[in-house]
Amino acid sequence: MNEFSQKHILISGGSSGIGLALAKQFFSLGSHVTILARRVDTLENAKREIDLARVSSLQEIQVISADVCDFDALEKELSQPRKPVNYLINSAGIAYPGEFETLDQDVFSRVMDVNYMGTVNLTKIIIPEMIANQEGYVVNISSLAAVIGIYGYTAYAPSKYAVRGFSRCLRAEMVPKGIQVSVVLPPDTDTPQLAFEHSLLPEITKKINQKGGVMTAESVAKATIKGMQRKKFTIIPGFEGKILYLFAPIIGRYFYRFALKHQK
Repeated sequence: MNEFSQKHILISGGSSGIGLALAKQFFSLGSHVTILARRVDTLENAKREIDLARVSSLQEIQVISADVCDFDALEKELSQPRKPVNYLINSAGIAYPGEFETLDQDVFSRVMDVNYMGTVNLTKIIIPEMIANQEGYVVNISSLAAVIGIYGYTAYAPSKYAVRGFSRCLRAEMVPKGIQVSVVLPPDTDTPQLAFEHSLLPEITKKINQKGGVMTAESVAKATIKGMQRKKFTIIPGFEGKILYLFAPIIGRYFYRFALKHQK
């Protein structure tokens, strides 16, 4: 038995990447898991993958097809009969890198809607039942891009700064009510999303990224769960991520000068 056994974990973005890795690891710990994403086919494929980690016949896996940006539809889907949510993991997110002057205006709106408002929307729906039960845990997946500004991420980084700021404020309000809040700051993670990002990266951003490592989604998920067990507010997977977080002002100046040099 462990603290996650027979608990209900709701994970947005749970059909791929970090969200799916978390779902599989929680299921291997005896949890009930619900994954939420837009596409039915990827949800069903993910459900089969998660079921391979089953440790008890009592465990349940549910899938919800919904868009985290559509509050009304999301609320309707989650109003259906279900287990109370013990742990909410906001992992749905997108990235669209590019230089500011060439990115379409709607990219900024879409990235902020998914990454920030998607996190707010799902939390807004689930938090009342946690308050009523006087217990719960909300984990928001942000990014190391929320710690340091990097060339080519004028759409993505601000949305993750917003998630980090939201998490800080939510924590202040919820901890006195018995609800724990954590924010996760992963580095580049080997996911389908990262592969898409690399196809769009400006050349300067590619050179900056070459100086950092890439973690697996499984490693990020493992570090996240370990941080949750320790009730840490800020969870930083990987040694390189911890170094960047601790020395963000110094490294930030280095990245700035690097970008400046390579623009000349």
